[in-house]
Amino acid sequence: MRGSSLLEEALASPHVIISIMGPHAGESSRDIFQRKAEDILKHGVTYWLVKSAKAAPPLVQKLCRSHSTYVFFVEASSVNGARPTDIAAAAKQYSTNNLEWRNLPAGIGPVTGKLDSRAYALVLDALTTDVEGMVDLWDYADFTDIERPVKTILGCSTVCVVKKNMRDHPEKMKSRFRHVLAVARLGAPHGVYVR
Repeated sequence: MRGSSLLEEALASPHVIISIMGPHAGESSRDIFQRKAEDILKHGVTYWLVKSAKAAPPLVQKLCRSHSTYVFFVEASSVNGARPTDIAAAAKQYSTNNLEWRNLPAGIGPVTGKLDSRAYALVLDALTTDVEGMVDLWDYADFTDIERPVKTILGCSTVCVVKKNMRDHPEKMKSRFRHVLAVARLGAPHGVYVR
């Protein structure tokens, strides 16, 4: 899929996930994106580990219930806005409900990070870095409370959001425009637990 069309679909979607991106376990953002895109080319899917209560599997699954849902991977607003992790434990299994577990697809690249009870993964079936654009965070509200603007903080840098004008909200983020590094589309089962 061409990057520009995936970006256009994501910008038009009423539901998206915004994820602050940075280096991970000694691997650059570019290398991670390339590895994940290769997974999709070869296997039709990849798993992207996240550690954010605002992107827990039940929320992601609910967000994706009625619309195609996309992920904007965006730059942090400051150098310290995305804390790189040095933990690279590789997940072996996934679960949609945290009860029944299955092995991750054979042959996909490692799904790495700190594996604890808050280790989740987004399931992606399309990904491109061939994008030129910005996303305006003032165009989105928090999916869990649509009267509140998007808020990202360390430890909660991946957030399920809905399209809604929040320009006049007194608690909106100061840093509104974020450069889009990559855009992805979620595929079933959308959000999972990993271990």
